[in-house]
Amino acid sequence: MPHPLIATALVPELLRAHARRDGYLFVPGLLPPERVAAVRAVVDEALARRGWLVDGTSDPSLRLGRWDDTRWTGFLAEILSTDAYQTLAAAPELIAVLRVVVGDDPQLHVGDVCRLVSPGALDLTTPPHQDAAYLKDADAVWTAWMALSPCPIALGPLAILPGSHTAGLRPHAPVSTGDGVVGTDVPDDAPWHAADLALGDVIFFSSLTVHRALPNTTRDELRVSVDYRYRPRASSDRS
Repeated sequence: MPHPLIATALVPELLRAHARRDGYLFVPGLLPPERVAAVRAVVDEALARRGWLVDGTSDPSLRLGRWDDTRWTGFLAEILSTDAYQTLAAAPELIAVLRVVVGDDPQLHVGDVCRLVSPGALDLTTPPHQDAAYLKDADAVWTAWMALSPCPIALGPLAILPGSHTAGLRPHAPVSTGDGVVGTDVPDDAPWHAADLALGDVIFFSSLTVHRALPNTTRDELRVSVDYRYRPRASSDRS
């Protein structure tokens, strides 16, 4: 079992200190559940229309989770354009935390996603990696990650390797269409941190923090989460 995530109080000095030390922040209950549920309702409508969700359950044989699956990329394009998804990205609670962490007004970067992971598709579980290996201009980028439903360990929430940002960018496997998931090597006994998550819990992490997904070992639940990526306005202005 992973170590528990370390919760951070909404105190600027603590947010900055934990971000420097751990490369991540865990803020339980940061967002009102109904606001996150509004995005899930939009997602569920798109899933149901495609037959990927029937009466709240998913068929494991569907096997969603590949980053280059054209079914998923089409779904993603639809979700990213919705008002609900974009409104959540600008939630004042997210912006307030990120402003403290990045030391400036946060601006959305690239790579925002709504991820889908089928139950039982263990080979499609996202491996350890750093976002900086795959994002352009990733300096000072931080991600806000949240599940769009309560997410116990069995459903496959995010796991974080605390302090892994301090060693800089690690070697990563190159991105290659058709090769499935990619990542970087970590020791077998790496001290991962993860937790059962409630609706409205948010995990923030830097582009150099090593993270991964835990496997979705449920029988018929689709794991649905969103990532929003931000960087300081000053960095955006220099681009």
